[in-house]
Amino acid sequence: MKIKLTVFRRPNMFKVNESIFNMVGVGELEKLFTLEGYRAEGKTLTLFYPERFLNIIEERALLARCEEAGYSSVDITTSSVYLIQCCHSKDIGIIQDESIPEGSQFKLSNDYSGMPDDRVLHNLHCQPAIGR
Repeated sequence: MKIKLTVFRRPNMFKVNESIFNMVGVGELEKLFTLEGYRAEGKTLTLFYPERFLNIIEERALLARCEEAGYSSVDITTSSVYLIQCCHSKDIGIIQDESIPEGSQFKLSNDYSGMPDDRVLHNLHCQPAIGR
């Protein structure tokens, strides 16, 4: 199974929870840990900070469960040391996010770390149906 683990050191989890992408893959997580012998319909899985939904034991078992379910590729954005411990170093990319400015003693995390940018409007360009 191909694993890509992108690690952000200090994500602002309040901002992560505000993102429209924050629930990507949650249904699959639930199936992986509630349905015995679950087999995935798709071959790829993308997760943003799955540690928000899993306990420590589940975090450590996540990659094995993904492999057992039949995924060929798993892409995870995380800050979890438990997920990092379960991967080979070649599969891990640690992002050196910007430092917190001096004088910001109460702000210990960075906004929008690792989430797709949903702060702007995206236009969808659709082709008209043939024959219309």
